Amino acid sequence: MKTFQKKLHFIILFGLFLSISSIYSQTSNEVATYNWFDKNLGIESMDFKNGSAHLNFDQTDNNENRYYFSDDFRTGSLTYNGQNYFDLYLKYDIYADELVIRPYNESNTTKINIVKENVSSFKIGNEKFVNLKEVNLQLFKGGYYEEIAASNTTILYIKHYKEKKKILKENVSLLQFVPQYEFILLKDNKFISINNKKEIIQLYPNQKRKINDFYFLNKDLRKENPSLFMKNIMKYINNLNQ
Repeated sequence: MKTFQKKLHFIILFGLFLSISSIYSQTSNEVATYNWFDKNLGIESMDFKNGSAHLNFDQTDNNENRYYFSDDFRTGSLTYNGQNYFDLYLKYDIYADELVIRPYNESNTTKINIVKENVSSFKIGNEKFVNLKEVNLQLFKGGYYEEIAASNTTILYIKHYKEKKKILKENVSLLQFVPQYEFILLKDNKFISINNKKEIIQLYPNQKRKINDFYFLNKDLRKENPSLFMKNIMKYINNLNQ
């Protein structure tokens, strides 16, 4: 009963805050309002606390890991069951395709896998990821994809994932995580694979020569950072088509 009364009390106050902030667009004022509500009502009230515990016992070679960017938690935001949450500590396990939250401060080592089916999107740093539920799972991996607006009419989706390999080093069994990518373009309301040059040229046959030139001039980037290469070539093609 006390828990219910506490929630009701803060819901009323939250409504008052929203009515005040509604005269503005979604700016720092609105973000601050959500943060105030989350802080005062407590992490226990949030839906996503009910996910499974995130456990990691990987013994890896050369400090490799299963995560996007790094093993460290970074500040991010989340849309869960239609509700926005800001200033969360998140990291993305791209081997298991799990979004992980540290719900408390650094002194508490609790880590939770957020229930994926309830996640619409999240941000870590400046990168936005969406849960692509519309794609054909017989053709694409599905799950979380980085979303980049390639033009006014096309959206680039990048699936970051890692493959796990076992190695033996000095008689010790270790793991290596090898980065992999899947690239999808949403064009004319269709999800289209663009994992190689041939598939891109099929979409833009009039730009074949310039696409070939771009591949030749940026072959080192394509090898070292396939994700950035794909972002750059889609921007390049968009500029050509303007």
